[in-house]
Amino acid sequence: MDNTAQIDYWNGAAGEKWVRDADRLDRMLQPFAEAVLNAAKRCSGQRLTDIGCGAGALSFAASDSGALTTGVDVSEPLIAIARRRAEQRAPAANFVVADASAWVPDVKADLIVSRFGVMFFADPVAAFENIRAGTMPGGQMIFACWRPLAENDWALMPIVAALPFLKQPPAPPPPGTPGPFAFGNPDFVTDILVKAGWTGIRISPWDGDIELPGANAEETADFMLEIGPLSRAIAEQGIDPVKVRQALVSKVRSLTGAVGHTYLKAAVWIVEATA
Repeated sequence: MDNTAQIDYWNGAAGEKWVRDADRLDRMLQPFAEAVLNAAKRCSGQRLTDIGCGAGALSFAASDSGALTTGVDVSEPLIAIARRRAEQRAPAANFVVADASAWVPDVKADLIVSRFGVMFFADPVAAFENIRAGTMPGGQMIFACWRPLAENDWALMPIVAALPFLKQPPAPPPPGTPGPFAFGNPDFVTDILVKAGWTGIRISPWDGDIELPGANAEETADFMLEIGPLSRAIAEQGIDPVKVRQALVSKVRSLTGAVGHTYLKAAVWIVEATA
């Protein structure tokens, strides 16, 4: 199993972008941290591992609920900001730079959680086998993963608005390719977890609107250019983002007006399983 490409990605420009936008992204994704913890049967006193913890938002929420939390992520820049935040938020929370597909904890966890951190493994079956090996028998795993791009307006709308400026529409990756929407098919997710030895699998839909960062259309357009599927398409095709920005501003204004917050549909699976 070789996760080198993802490790390089999250330790490069992408990781730095997420560091710069950490506060805004955490506010945008807060509903999913809440959904994951709400699904947990118990947090207080549990040894909890947060897979793909990023800047630590879910880890801190778990610590606030009484969990003994360890956050794991391949991104050194994001773990650095998580550790700085921990000095103020949750000094007992521990953060580790590691690849969860190979990482071996000193003590097995009672509860595994993740907010969009488990869709990037080169060999997901082997990765979830390793995660199960680091979990107490009977321990619970709960994670949030995106449903297909077509169901997520927050990611799809910017691409549609930018299509006239792209050399070609972004091609959907082959099924199962590591990436944000790799777990869109619940049957695919179930098959992975069964092969990795997890039981009691339950996959529930979460639907709602999320607030995109930005106090006005210009700020929200800048965010769309910075993070998300559109930003990757622009980089891969060598498109001048200045040409795309005005189209995004116009689209956002059509939804919110000149000043206002932008809410777009998000569609997620909340996945539960037992070790």
